Amino acid sequence: MKRNLLTAGFSTLLAVLPIACTQLFQPCGSGHIPDTQALQKNLKGHIYTLADTIGERNLYHEEANRQAIDYICNEFRSMGYEPEQQAFTVGKEDRFGPASGKTAVNIEVRRPGTDPKAPWLIIGAHYDTRAGMKNWHDTNGLIPGKTGTPGANDNGSGIAAVLELARIFRHLPTRSGIVFVCYANEEPPFFQTEAMGSLVHAGRIVKELGKNNIMGMYTPETLGCYSPRVNKKRKTAMVAGMAGLPDRCDYVAFMSTNTGRDFSRRCASLFTEQCRFPVRSAAFPYYTKGVAWSDDWSYMKYGIPSFAVTDTAYLRSDDYHETSDTPEKIDYREYAEVVQGLAKMTRKLLEAVPTTKD
Repeated sequence: MKRNLLTAGFSTLLAVLPIACTQLFQPCGSGHIPDTQALQKNLKGHIYTLADTIGERNLYHEEANRQAIDYICNEFRSMGYEPEQQAFTVGKEDRFGPASGKTAVNIEVRRPGTDPKAPWLIIGAHYDTRAGMKNWHDTNGLIPGKTGTPGANDNGSGIAAVLELARIFRHLPTRSGIVFVCYANEEPPFFQTEAMGSLVHAGRIVKELGKNNIMGMYTPETLGCYSPRVNKKRKTAMVAGMAGLPDRCDYVAFMSTNTGRDFSRRCASLFTEQCRFPVRSAAFPYYTKGVAWSDDWSYMKYGIPSFAVTDTAYLRSDDYHETSDTPEKIDYREYAEVVQGLAKMTRKLLEAVPTTKD
């Protein structure tokens, strides 16, 4: 995730919709949404593998990057999917440094719906981590030899969520189909450039499916912080409180621009109906370099309604974009509740067709 509220002023504030909610639990098993204990175990396993066993993973650490790709693909295969590795070449630009001209890979799987005419939903997150730069908020200026982040929360938590949602919906029929994607190159210096993996994917899938055949997209982005932390980074973005993102850790945020406002609010309402975890929905106007949280920006550029599901990252935790973004910092119980809520929200959104009695 890239910091953007640092440059957002009061003129960008459009709408805030705080919502409280209640939880319904369901048993594990094929055709069901698992309970939070089962989700915790799986989510924790993914994050420890990505952030602890593999560690910093990006085009500046090619072996670790390949290990992350292989891990994600193997997980998808274990669920019965056949992942497609969609390769693309990073442009030869000075700002990309040693990654210039290298090959990056997006990973995609699809779970078709029961109605071939129904529009698709895209759920995607980035697997790359922040490279070593001078400051946590820098957008370029790679420092050779400087250690980057292991990326437990940003964005191992997002990838783990995508994997578990893919597992859940593998045997949970819905009227609409789902495209699950794991992206390369979200972090600087690739953010909001032609080398950003989600932008490449957005262009390809809009061309293939057509914009009218895509209902929307959401990205799980930094989902693991729900306990009070010392937070000095938030002081640089106090406007966030007035935007409806208070200095507390007791909610998950659905963040969008105007393009995704209605879709985000609809999803927030569905989340509210299914989950006890509080959600806050906030939308901001999009200006040239305005508010964009993560890979949702790429689909917004193509006119696809999109939003980020996030714990608000640097607005909540000083571990954001630091070497301290490690697996033991994740609040797994609350994190699992959020992922379970996303599964139930998604099922409602896509008009699930039950195959067994809940």
